[in-house]
Amino acid sequence: MAPARFSAFEILLLKSRYPPDTAALLLLTWVYVNKRAVLAEDRRYLEVLANGYRHSRDLDTLLAIARADLKAIQLAAEVVLRERVDEQSHPFLRRAIGLATSEGDLSLRNHHILRFLSDLSGVTPAAFARLFREVAGRALTSPGDPSRQAYWQQQEQAEPAAEADTTAPSPRRTHRWLGWRARILAAHARRRENRLERDRLRQQARQLAERRRQEEERLQRARQAEAQRQEEERQADAQRRERARQEEASSQEQQRRQRQWRQAAGMPQPHYRIRLALQVLELDEHASSTDIKRAYRRLAQRHHPDRFHGQGDLRISLASQRFQRIKNAYDLLMQHA
Repeated sequence: MAPARFSAFEILLLKSRYPPDTAALLLLTWVYVNKRAVLAEDRRYLEVLANGYRHSRDLDTLLAIARADLKAIQLAAEVVLRERVDEQSHPFLRRAIGLATSEGDLSLRNHHILRFLSDLSGVTPAAFARLFREVAGRALTSPGDPSRQAYWQQQEQAEPAAEADTTAPSPRRTHRWLGWRARILAAHARRRENRLERDRLRQQARQLAERRRQEEERLQRARQAEAQRQEEERQADAQRRERARQEEASSQEQQRRQRQWRQAAGMPQPHYRIRLALQVLELDEHASSTDIKRAYRRLAQRHHPDRFHGQGDLRISLASQRFQRIKNAYDLLMQHA
């Protein structure tokens, strides 16, 4: 595996004794490189801070990073945000405001950079406005809008009269305004596309979650229905077994009484096969052929295999055997009727 390659700022963070100080210094150099005009005092101020943060030899490297590496700026912001300590004085934000306003008005970029740093420090807009007034000695104004031609007209009026055209904007400034406007409109279009894409992805995620929820509910209902069906089958089997037990007990009791009666009357016992056939058809020894036919129809209808279709092969097999015994008993009794 190839060794990992670190950026210049990542190397500084790895060597730093306290990474949040290194990240804060990079953010201050970011403010420095985006000023309208750089003063010598600003450079000396950064050198003092770099010396205090033990980065006196790395200041030029940090300035180069602040000019070209936005990923390093993002990493520095994440480090500062992770190690942020809520303080009333906000020394880091005071340093950034003082550095950005040392030569006068804020540049357009530093307008937005300072607001970003205030959000990073957890300062509300109202509190940031008060802090700006305390440090800069004047109220915080709203930044101009470069997408409007009036912004460039104001910039043109602020320049020396010798370089300004009083009748119409110069072609150079008009071209610059159009370039700014095109870039800003393109950025707005990209943000709108990104927002639409995020909304589409969120909608897909919600639809997927809804489908999963519906599928889980369907499976839950199916499991409940299956459990209810199994419980009903279990109860039906228990009832059938109880009825069969009661019928068997009744048949045995009836046969016992018949044997006692025949023994008391001195009547000969019928053949074993005939007695067994009568037991199968649930009849006594005095049953007539009509009684035999009626009992056969009743028991054949009750135990026919077709009634147990769909209840399993074992149940159908048992019903077939029972039906065959009933048929054999009927045939035997009809032969001796």
